Amino acid sequence: MQPPTIFAVIVLLGALALLLLLLNLRHRKEQMLHQERMAALEKGVAVPEGREPAPWSPRVYLLRGLIWTFGGAAVVICLLGLAAASRRPPSAESLAWSAQNVSRALDIPLDQARQIVEKDRAAHEQGMPAGVALLGLIPLGVGLAYLVFYYSDPARPERKELAAGPERL
Repeated sequence: MQPPTIFAVIVLLGALALLLLLLNLRHRKEQMLHQERMAALEKGVAVPEGREPAPWSPRVYLLRGLIWTFGGAAVVICLLGLAAASRRPPSAESLAWSAQNVSRALDIPLDQARQIVEKDRAAHEQGMPAGVALLGLIPLGVGLAYLVFYYSDPARPERKELAAGPERL
C-alpha cells in the first residue's frame, strides 16, 4: 500500500471508531433513562419526563434550504477551483523527451514527432476534470427543494401578517 492509501484507511477507521463510540454513548444514555423510568414506576413515584422537543416552526425549512444551497454552491466553486488549479501544462523538457522517444520509435523527423506529441497531450489533458464539480449540484438541489417547499407551504404565515404585529393576529 502507498502512504496516502494507508493514511486514508487510518482516517476512515478512526471516523468509524468515533461513530461507533458516539452511538454507544447515545445507547447507554437512553438505556439509563429507561431504567430510571422503570424504577420510578416500580416504586409508584411520578415518572420523570424526558427532554421536551424543540419548538417547531416553518423557518426550519428555510434554514435547512439556505444551509444546503450555500453548501452545494461552495462545493461547486471549490471543485471548479481544484479542477482549474490541477491543470498544468506539460513542461518543455517532458515534451522534448516524448518527442525524441516518438521520433526514435516511429523513425520519423523530430518536428513531426513534436506535432504528434502536442496533439496527444491536448487530447489527454492532465488534471481533475471540471465535470467533477457537477457533484455539488446534488446538495444544491436539496437546498433548492427545501426553499421551494418553504415558500410554497400554505401553513407559513405571510410576511404582511408578521409585519402587522401580534395585536392583529
